[in-house]
Amino acid sequence: MTVRSFTSHDEGAVNAVARAAFAQYEGHYEDWPSFIDGIGRMAQLAAGGDLLVAEYGGEIAGAVVHVGPGQPRSPIFPDEWSVIRMLVVAPGARGLGIGRQLVAACLACARRDGAPAVGLHTSPIMASALRLYTAIGFRRDADLPPIRGVPYGRYVLPANRVDAAIAGLGMAFTP
Repeated sequence: MTVRSFTSHDEGAVNAVARAAFAQYEGHYEDWPSFIDGIGRMAQLAAGGDLLVAEYGGEIAGAVVHVGPGQPRSPIFPDEWSVIRMLVVAPGARGLGIGRQLVAACLACARRDGAPAVGLHTSPIMASALRLYTAIGFRRDADLPPIRGVPYGRYVLPANRVDAAIAGLGMAFTP
């Protein structure tokens, strides 16, 4: 498995993986057709951050976006933080450590950029991702308004815990 930067040739595969990864939540979000349409444009996030992809067996099996300090982001995150956005792993590739590698790569980007903290938002319905984040030290620091009827919270990891989180993922990344 390889984690690398997104290229324009990855657009279709990244968008397909995002749609497939979110398909399990169809019964949870209001206005599902509009929601999944937005999810299916994940590749557009490369314009505002570091879109990273995981290749496994010659195919795109996952993706995530690192939004560095000073880059445009949701107002729920301070400008100086790094932000992890939209971690997705293809359903058939789950359990292989792809999500862990992608999160470790984002944390390494945050370390490289000197961010004082790393933030993300997630929901209890995303139980696997939430377990991963809290196991490596992310702590819920704010309740957020629901997104299309689904509860969300903001989670933060201080910079002084990034190296331990990467080690806890069993990775050693240098972007």
